[in-house]
Amino acid sequence: MQTIHLAFCLAIVLMAATSYLTVKDRLYLDADLNQNDIFFPLFPLIGLVSIALGQFLFKKQLSNLQELSADDKIDKYQVAFLMRTALFELPALLNIVGFLVSGNIVFLIAGVVFFMLLVSARPSKQAIIEALGLNYPDTEKL
Repeated sequence: MQTIHLAFCLAIVLMAATSYLTVKDRLYLDADLNQNDIFFPLFPLIGLVSIALGQFLFKKQLSNLQELSADDKIDKYQVAFLMRTALFELPALLNIVGFLVSGNIVFLIAGVVFFMLLVSARPSKQAIIEALGLNYPDTEKL
C-alpha cells in the first residue's frame, strides 16, 4: 500500500513541476472572488468536498469489520485506502490543472495543501494494525 501511495504522490509532484515549468512566464496571484477565472473558487471548493467525502467513506468502510477474518479485514482496508487516496489525489490534480490553465498561483497553493493532506494519509503498519484491531499472528500478514 505504501508503494501505491508513493505512486499517487509522485504523480502529483510531476504534474505540479511540469505545470510550473509550462506557465512560469505568466504567473500571477489573484484570490479575488470576482475575478474572470471560471475555475476559482470552484476547484478549491470541490477539493474540500472531495477530502471530506474521502475521509467519511474511509471511516464508514472500516466501521463494521469486527466479525470478519483478518484477511477480509485487510482486503476491506485496501479498498477503503484506495478510495480515500483517490479522493485525496483528485483535488490536488484538479487544482494543478487550474494552475496550468490560468497561471494563478492560488491553484498551486491549494494543490500543495491538498497534496500535504494526501501525504499525511500515508499508511503505516502500526496504523493499519490499530485501525483493524489485529493481533500478533494476523499482523504478520501485512
